Amino acid sequence: MKLFRNTISIIALLALIQSCKKDEIMHYESGDYVQFNKSVTDSSMFSFLALPDDNEAKTPLVIELVGKPSGKDRQYKISVANELSTATPGHYSLPASFTLRANRTTDTAWLTVKKLPDLKVKPVRLVLRIESTDELKFGQIDYCVSILNISNVIAKPDWWNQTVEWYYLGEYSDKKFALFIQVTGLSDINSNDIYQVRYYTMKLKNYLLQEKDAGRTVYEENGQEMTVEMIGG
Repeated sequence: MKLFRNTISIIALLALIQSCKKDEIMHYESGDYVQFNKSVTDSSMFSFLALPDDNEAKTPLVIELVGKPSGKDRQYKISVANELSTATPGHYSLPASFTLRANRTTDTAWLTVKKLPDLKVKPVRLVLRIESTDELKFGQIDYCVSILNISNVIAKPDWWNQTVEWYYLGEYSDKKFALFIQVTGLSDINSNDIYQVRYYTMKLKNYLLQEKDAGRTVYEENGQEMTVEMIGG
């Protein structure tokens, strides 16, 4: 089951909430702009299953500049769309502002997420949006919204798409995803970055082969041997 399916409605609502006209966003007539490095249709996931002993952790949001780098640090702001989020303030901590460092075209905004008991029942959705400041304006509307699903339960992530299934990790199962998190320490990867997908698939594949060689073959819940689809190393 996908963690989030109503992306199109979120784009429409955020466009209305921010009173943004498309032509005002798409034409970069003056100033510099910041936006997330992936579209709102590519939601992210953070799972505490990768950090069972931690009650909070930091997760990155990659920001990119549309415009010219500056020789000085510049401030930008990220806010929460509370009306579109199921996460409460207890699930996260967000600084009042972030810094795009001097001479950078990309940077990372770090968000603190917190493990509350309800995350053991179902994931929560945190909808973030970039807001304009005096130094940096927000960019394209579909890249100025980011959806982060925070979880402490196993559920199929959006990035485990058809391409990942057919050519890399194989058919999804909760047990395989839990093992993937254990082996890689990650619950979220960029499915558009084939090198990243291949690298972490290889880590899981090598683990499965090592366990099999040691006489500890890993099996799915249905009794079949757990495998990945990727051929070669």
